[in-house]
Amino acid sequence: MANLKRVIHAIWQHRQPWSWLVWLSLTPFAFGFSGLVRVRNRLYDWRLLPVRQPAARVISVGNLTVGGSGKTPFVLWLAQALQGRTNWRIAILTRGYKGRCSGPTAVGAGGEVWATPAEVGDEAVMLARTFPGLVIAGKNRLESAQFARREFGSEVLILDDGFQHRKLKRDLDLLLIAGPRADPQWLLPAGPWREPLSAARRADIVVWTKRGPARPAQRPQGVPPTFFGDLVPTGLVESLQDSWRELPLSLLSHQRVLAVVGIADPLPFYALLREHDAELTEVVSFPDHYTYTQADWRTIVEAGRSCDLIVTTEKDLVKLERFPFPASKLVALRVRMQVSGADRLLTRIERQLQTKTG
Repeated sequence: MANLKRVIHAIWQHRQPWSWLVWLSLTPFAFGFSGLVRVRNRLYDWRLLPVRQPAARVISVGNLTVGGSGKTPFVLWLAQALQGRTNWRIAILTRGYKGRCSGPTAVGAGGEVWATPAEVGDEAVMLARTFPGLVIAGKNRLESAQFARREFGSEVLILDDGFQHRKLKRDLDLLLIAGPRADPQWLLPAGPWREPLSAARRADIVVWTKRGPARPAQRPQGVPPTFFGDLVPTGLVESLQDSWRELPLSLLSHQRVLAVVGIADPLPFYALLREHDAELTEVVSFPDHYTYTQADWRTIVEAGRSCDLIVTTEKDLVKLERFPFPASKLVALRVRMQVSGADRLLTRIERQLQTKTG
């Protein structure tokens, strides 16, 4: 699976003769997909497709590409920030990707987890581990919204990965764009884009993420990129029975580290470990949202015998913590979204919600 992922990215970049030929064969399908996307959006714009509104305020957080823009960390940051600033009862709605539960499922609240990654997916459990409010997983977003409102009295629903889910009416659309991006805006399957960059005009607020030192080279007309966000490490996390304990980042310094990741883009993760003086001796990479097996656990333990620490992500920790790793050897790097102008952004969100629902 990891090899398949590398092949897909090689095709999208089409820098080699073989990848260029495969990419060229996919371009007709990309044009067809683009046409379907544009027709679907027009039908929603003209109100020819139904839009349902739950009895709660809805904030959608999404992006235009497949993976890699920091949606889930931003959702967590936004939920925690709004809960700290307002009296609203806030719930996070996630689709529970790769979880077997189809109907609305309460994943957890107040730091308690009531479901497993096999039931609701890894991101949902990770959010429930870290967000003090309610997390709901379900493939039908409207049913999840109604469930959160009916059973828990939720007043504000934050929709994770909701930009393309237009059948659920939202009061505010936040769009994350990872930039700067050098790749052409080819839509699936010839590229990573779900929609063209021009679709950003639907957003109320745009946040550029993972921008590095330079500002994005491309800006969708009519939607100025007002805010910027970056993922920053804040600590390490160790799993202790049914709870997580945060440890200082300084524990990475001058330690021999095995990195174990199952995320869309692991390169920034490796870079963060090196920035904090970890000696990255080996990496074991898996596809995004990977389900670890006993054989994988044995491979990881064997690879990590000569290392001081096995470091993974929080999303992977919720799936790896069930295996018996040596004591204090498996930790996760905790990263959090840092938004420039955060107070200004949150004030704007609060005002728009109050205006649209008041």
